[in-house]
Amino acid sequence: MAEHHTHALKVIWTLNRISGFGPQRFKELCEAVSPIEQLVTPEVSARLSADSAWGPRFVSDFEQAFGLPDFEQERDACEKLGINMIHCFDPAYPTRLREIFDPPLVLYVRGSFVPEDEIAIAIVGTRRPSVYGLRTARRFASELAARGVTVVSGMARGIDGEAHRGAISVRGRTIAVLGSGLDVIFPKEHAGLFEQIAANGAVVSEFPLGTLPLPFHFPKRNRIISGLTMGVLAVEANERSGSLITTSCALDEGREVYAIPGPVDSVTSRGTNQLIQRGAKLASSADDILCDLSPQIRAALPPAQTSGEGQTEDPILKLLCGERPVHFDELVASSGFDAHDLSDRLIRLELAGQVKRTLGGEYKMIRTQHHEKNSIKPPFHPINKI
Repeated sequence: MAEHHTHALKVIWTLNRISGFGPQRFKELCEAVSPIEQLVTPEVSARLSADSAWGPRFVSDFEQAFGLPDFEQERDACEKLGINMIHCFDPAYPTRLREIFDPPLVLYVRGSFVPEDEIAIAIVGTRRPSVYGLRTARRFASELAARGVTVVSGMARGIDGEAHRGAISVRGRTIAVLGSGLDVIFPKEHAGLFEQIAANGAVVSEFPLGTLPLPFHFPKRNRIISGLTMGVLAVEANERSGSLITTSCALDEGREVYAIPGPVDSVTSRGTNQLIQRGAKLASSADDILCDLSPQIRAALPPAQTSGEGQTEDPILKLLCGERPVHFDELVASSGFDAHDLSDRLIRLELAGQVKRTLGGEYKMIRTQHHEKNSIKPPFHPINKI
């Protein structure tokens, strides 16, 4: 770990451990001290001590905590477990999460974030789902992940776990956000799933090692689940389900909210049906979500993949410029790309709205004017705060 990075991390990690010091107080401190590493200098300490907004008590609390070996002990324990600590100014810190009202100052990460994780959807729901709910969660997760979308959830029993499994089943990326330290796996029966998620994405927590999964941690972690994503899909939830907190967090941060309709007499669908009544977007397929988010997805893709008028310069698009759809196997034979690389390229083109996949595994290029004419959707009323 580079010395400069370690020093900044130690300063922010120490601040994060001070009682009553949170993201908003941190923002105020950053306005007074920049870069934040200068907080340890005598000049800054003297200035803050004389500032009524901070005072000698704050400076004393920080200096005392900074002088303890706690950070080094935590860092060493994380290294043994293969866990990285990243602070909110670290380039590896997710951009979307940094933009929320109260982003975590420090994240513990087992696995890794990649740029493609900027295109992400959260899938949440009850811990006691029906067979319909489990099947639907897995279906949506696998369809989204197969098309390059990172699936985010909370690794809880029920809908969460099935969403992670659905993404992994198609070798897609998935991220789990825990309400405990990363060395305290909860529920215990998901220990194997924990390892699979870490190998296919990341397991994340804002809580230090050893933190137990206390009930009040889960509503707090839900803002991270929604904060990592473009939108949240509620699969099954009763009227008082904790997963509805995640949809409220999404609304607060201007993210999209989708819901799966369920039987009117099903207790586990009352929450999702009410979401739809209040303006959430009904999702009957992954295509509904991808179509709705297409402007955001295009903006998140590299410029070379959204070249507009120059789209036929792409070698894959040149093979698809005819009127006849082309099967995947034919594209493998004629493109020169191996199946894995070709699949990845097609997914990106599909997300960019330049290619459409048919049910028979064939692909065709979307003509820009035709696509714009046919992508008009009826208006909907924005969701009222839940």
